[in-house]
Amino acid sequence: MTTEESTSPSPQKQRSRFGIFLKWMLIVFAVMQLLMRTVWEPTWGDAIENLITLAQTILSVICIVIWWFFFTHFSRKTVLRVGLPALLVLFVWMGSIRAIDFDGDMKISFQYRWETTAAQRLAEYRQSSETASTKQIEVAKQFVPEDMPAYRGINRDGVVFGPKLRTNWENNPPTELWRHPIGGGYSSFSVVDPVVITMEQRGEDEAVVCYDIETGQEFWEHRYPAKFNALGGPGPRSTPTIHNNAVYSFGCYGDLFCLDLKSGEPKWHVNVLQKFGLPTTHWGMTSSPLIHADNVIVNIGGLNNNGVSGNGLVAFKFETGELAWQGEGLPEPKHDDNYKNYKTGAAAIEGIEGKTLPGYSSPMLAELAGQQVVLNFDGTAFRGNDPESGKELWKFPYKAGDYINVAQPLLLSSDRVLISSGYGIGSAMLQISQEGTKWEVKSIWPEKNSMRLRCKFSSPLLHDGYIYGLDEGIMVCIDPKDGKRLWKGRRKGLRGRYGHGQILFADGHFIVLTEKGDLVMIQPSPEELKVVGIHKVLSADVKTWNPLTIAYGKAFVRNATEIACFDLRASPESSTDSVEQVTNIDVGSVD
Repeated sequence: MTTEESTSPSPQKQRSRFGIFLKWMLIVFAVMQLLMRTVWEPTWGDAIENLITLAQTILSVICIVIWWFFFTHFSRKTVLRVGLPALLVLFVWMGSIRAIDFDGDMKISFQYRWETTAAQRLAEYRQSSETASTKQIEVAKQFVPEDMPAYRGINRDGVVFGPKLRTNWENNPPTELWRHPIGGGYSSFSVVDPVVITMEQRGEDEAVVCYDIETGQEFWEHRYPAKFNALGGPGPRSTPTIHNNAVYSFGCYGDLFCLDLKSGEPKWHVNVLQKFGLPTTHWGMTSSPLIHADNVIVNIGGLNNNGVSGNGLVAFKFETGELAWQGEGLPEPKHDDNYKNYKTGAAAIEGIEGKTLPGYSSPMLAELAGQQVVLNFDGTAFRGNDPESGKELWKFPYKAGDYINVAQPLLLSSDRVLISSGYGIGSAMLQISQEGTKWEVKSIWPEKNSMRLRCKFSSPLLHDGYIYGLDEGIMVCIDPKDGKRLWKGRRKGLRGRYGHGQILFADGHFIVLTEKGDLVMIQPSPEELKVVGIHKVLSADVKTWNPLTIAYGKAFVRNATEIACFDLRASPESSTDSVEQVTNIDVGSVD
């Protein structure tokens, strides 16, 4: 016997060692799971817990398979008789998976090959459904407070004006008015009676689609070649804006359209990314168009000779599509304004390299220090820009994850703004002042980045001096004076744990559309979470990331597969005569 043979472990010892290793690995994993679910509250939220769980599950399965086939004490005949059928079942199951999806907390779900796809359901519905006559589209010349012509409302602050809403949802729940399949994407709705407008993925095309507010029937669609897909799923992310009998839409690949409100026919089209020679982002362009004066403004990030900079706001004349101004972070235009030469979708940016970082928030107007400014929370910083020229007035560096800032800034007063992000970054309360031509921005909470409110996808709201929002999917109330958390919903159960849903304020209540498709009414209180009612409106099997829209006392909800409308009014005859006056920040009119 050689020395090497005498010192090498026997097969029996190898089996024993691997078995001990496997046993202790599974024990460690079980303890980690127990601690994660009961004690640990990571700054990145449940996403990091679920990623760890997924990694542990995959590693455990691999190690168990290796142990069974190579290190078990069972006979070879038993190993193969049990192991091979088990592997066959595993491979058949894996082969039956059509697609893998993740929710906002990185929980995994599967779509199987035998299931009818959302695209098939939409095609079947459209073949059998009737379209509505566009003769019905007669829009008032001026917006009324109950209109929601843009993302998150007239002022983009999530505040909805309208009639009294029913509050006894147990005995008088929201009434479903209509429902049907819809194309993919995470766009919200713009609503001006009688139209409901959103964006969808329809096959190989992006589509701007106009529906009838009363029946849900389709008035018209405008579609163009553009197929976008990312980890979160396929389809456009931006919400169209209605202004002056026109619809302004912004696609994932930078397609900015002005469409006739009545017919859906294009008035002009600019591919903004092609114009400036920029790529799109990991999750596509998401900026909802902002109307100010004679311009339509979108955020496309910024790329210059010194590298990635942000500050990429750009404005076009809303009547003609001509370039009005551009942010300092954008290069010189590389394309003329011959609109027929603009391509759509991926073809428009084919071969373009580099990185642009617009983030996923949308520009909004506000008045700070006595001056009107555009608040732009892009991928690199929170910025203030002059709406007349696009000039940057200030910037406050703020980066979340891979340049992912999503939540809208929250204006608290004439000199204070809250910004918040997920991905382990948190919130900052900023004091903004101006002296002469110089602007100053400083963080005033004790913690520059407070972990008590981490708005990953949703935007916070202010009511009676307190801040409410979803902290990594759990409802919280924050004292704006010092950033202290006054309460937080429970870790388990629906109470306060709404996932990465969206929130609006209507008739003295918060209305939450949860990631699992529940509509929740909450009575604001700095003392505790007071849930008034809960009602299932969309399937829990499909994540709901689309922002909620409420107009005329009706809730318009959708996810990537279906759209529905629910009546929330206290009574169908609810009058709008007593609707409060809107503080209208130059949203324009519908002429």
